[in-house]
Amino acid sequence: MWTRLKLMINTVIHLKRIQVFYQIYYKVRNRVFDPISFGKLRGYKPIQDRIVLAAFPFSPEATSIEWLTEKDLRFSFLNLPHEFIGKVDWNYEGKGKLWNYNLNYFDFLFDPKIGPDSGKKFIKNYRHSYDSLKGGLEPYPISLRGINWVKFLSINNIQEDEIDQCLYKQFKILESNLEYHILANHLLENAFSLFFGAYYFENDNFYRKAKKLLMAQLSEQILSDGAHYERSPMYHQILLFRLLDTINLVQNNTWKSKELLKELKDVAQSMLSWLDTITFRNGEIPYLKDATKGIAPTTQELLDYAKLLGVDWENEISLSESGYRKFSNERMELVVDIGGITPSYQPGHAHADELNFLLNLNGKPFIVDVGISTYEKNQRRQLERSTISHNCVSLGNTNSSEVWGGFRVAKRAKVHVLNDSISEIVAEHNGFGKKGLSVKRKFSASQSAIYVEDILKGSSSLIEDTVSSLHFHPDVKLKVSGNDIFADNIRIKLEGFRSFALESYEYADGFNRLIGAKKLVLKPSETNQIEIQYAD
Repeated sequence: MWTRLKLMINTVIHLKRIQVFYQIYYKVRNRVFDPISFGKLRGYKPIQDRIVLAAFPFSPEATSIEWLTEKDLRFSFLNLPHEFIGKVDWNYEGKGKLWNYNLNYFDFLFDPKIGPDSGKKFIKNYRHSYDSLKGGLEPYPISLRGINWVKFLSINNIQEDEIDQCLYKQFKILESNLEYHILANHLLENAFSLFFGAYYFENDNFYRKAKKLLMAQLSEQILSDGAHYERSPMYHQILLFRLLDTINLVQNNTWKSKELLKELKDVAQSMLSWLDTITFRNGEIPYLKDATKGIAPTTQELLDYAKLLGVDWENEISLSESGYRKFSNERMELVVDIGGITPSYQPGHAHADELNFLLNLNGKPFIVDVGISTYEKNQRRQLERSTISHNCVSLGNTNSSEVWGGFRVAKRAKVHVLNDSISEIVAEHNGFGKKGLSVKRKFSASQSAIYVEDILKGSSSLIEDTVSSLHFHPDVKLKVSGNDIFADNIRIKLEGFRSFALESYEYADGFNRLIGAKKLVLKPSETNQIEIQYAD
């Protein structure tokens, strides 16, 4: 109990006062008032003019739907299918909370198999189930569903007052339950959605709140180099998609005289430039910080959408505040993480992965993270956030930052950058400082090789308890020859290690999808180096 209390204290001290206030306020208020009670029609006016949207040039990958009979169907989210016989249970949580959230997002409206009539039937079914909804009326799914309904109804020119009233009530619930207790991407999603609600209903009250919140959150959450401050490339893609949708909305409608259009495009340009730079040549993002495949629009889809909207971006910008660096040549792409836990008050997608790196060779993933397969608060989630699941130095069972509880971090390692140049990066962190161990890592690259050098300072017993890990993509086949490891024409040369072993691990190839792969477990000395080069 004392251990958990210390974890809680070291987590709570990083929260903003507004988070603490709204945690308490919402808990007390919601015991007196059911959140659904805020879904009033006060201020509702029947829609006179439909909004106009340019169709975005792709459909979501994260969802699929299949009709088994006229009434029975199968949904698949997070690589988990489920069949509904007779009717959809919008409160179904048999596959977990996140699965239910995905069901309630209504991303499936844009599945190519769903036309206007089928989509409208789902919306009407949802309206009839409104009074019994649970998780679907939480502010985050309302935010995503609200945007999806507005887009679907507008693009397909569907106008029914009963549907509009149901949608309006959801925006009223959102307006009274903005996620100030969470902040970060949740609050930004709230702002985007309320902005859509403002345009759809031409509601000045929605607009004033959404405009103020949206511009404040974009200013805070988008860093100077264009990255989203949670430093997860996947969430960056998701929020950029939402921003492009908002530009689409403002650009194609005259209400409010296209106010904010320039500001929104400027932010989008910065986010596009960062994303284009960080993305590997095979089109995939670095799967770091709760990023995985099959959830967000791809980088190419977002670039195509930006072109459709007339939003430009820069190629190969200098990465800075995001804490990522990238070395590239014709055959190698190395992404290095020299950032820390951000934002300090909401590290829900942070991992204990200080000084981690990923490597693509010849356009294919070579050294990877273990990845993420779940958001459930279980042992697998804890493992996937742990230091041992990244290409880092770990100390026994101790994590460099105290990740716990699925989305929480207590004590955090601080990263100090010692040298940051085009050819070399040197940084250190104090994640094991209280144990008496310091970790310094140097990254450098040439045209044919990359070098990762570690300098460990501590007692001999501490250093004996350290492990350095390299996780290989499942497609990589390794052979050991003396102190070298080979993968086709790639040679991994090890210097300064007491021993090493090839072990098996489970690579997360998306949510709920694990594949067997190999990792190199190294026992380092005080100074050691990994050299990865082409043998030809």
